Amino acid sequence: MKDYFYYITDMKYLLTLLILLLGNQAFACRCSFPSPIDGFTSGDFVGRIKIIKVYPNHDNEELYKADVEILEYFKGPKITSIFIAGRSDGKIGSSCAVFYPEGSDLLVVAANDRNGKLRFGMCSFKIDFKNNYRSDLRNLEVIRAMCAYDSTFTGKFNSIISSNFSEFLETRKGITLSEKFAIFEVTLDDRVNPSQVKVVKGFDSILDDEIINELLNSTWKIKFYRSDYEIEGVIKVIVPVYYYPKQDEYDSFISINAV
Repeated sequence: MKDYFYYITDMKYLLTLLILLLGNQAFACRCSFPSPIDGFTSGDFVGRIKIIKVYPNHDNEELYKADVEILEYFKGPKITSIFIAGRSDGKIGSSCAVFYPEGSDLLVVAANDRNGKLRFGMCSFKIDFKNNYRSDLRNLEVIRAMCAYDSTFTGKFNSIISSNFSEFLETRKGITLSEKFAIFEVTLDDRVNPSQVKVVKGFDSILDDEIINELLNSTWKIKFYRSDYEIEGVIKVIVPVYYYPKQDEYDSFISINAV
């Protein structure tokens, strides 16, 4: 019993020490990961890239440069290099630090920082194709659809739709669809009430009409990321709707959330 007590005490000590040493590393990074649509509309560059060369960090700056080859271009400047928030030199960075070695195949959404550097990091929308997640192909198709519709579309704001739209989508549980997603463009003349809804990519004519009607009866709240991003007049919002087929005991459903 005495040995057990010392074992527990030692473990508590080691755990406390580990938290103190790594607390800023392991627990500091909190991300609200953007969806592919949010990433595309807010990003200054969107593309599938291959990392060709990685450069070391300068001193303690948690930012390194990488030369890249564009494998598939979607939006923004046609770059030959990009900055990544992380460490390439093997030193311990924050919990938000990322490192992608030469040869990495990524779809990235990058934004210009206040110093004019085009960068992405842990909390940016991205696809690392080595992971081969089930949703990656769908998200890539979403980006392709937006690029085909308007490769310059930009909206640097958060948009919140009224609950009636999600409640409508809930009523379509058990639906069977052939398309994985649909995209709609909502025009807000006054930042609150829709005046027009356009189908960018649809499911089928009947469901699309129902969705359009619900969107026209919705209301919105718009909050810009920064004051210098604000625009006057008409605002256009892109609304995705994703289809999730039946899986095991769970019914199929449609949702505005990308999972």
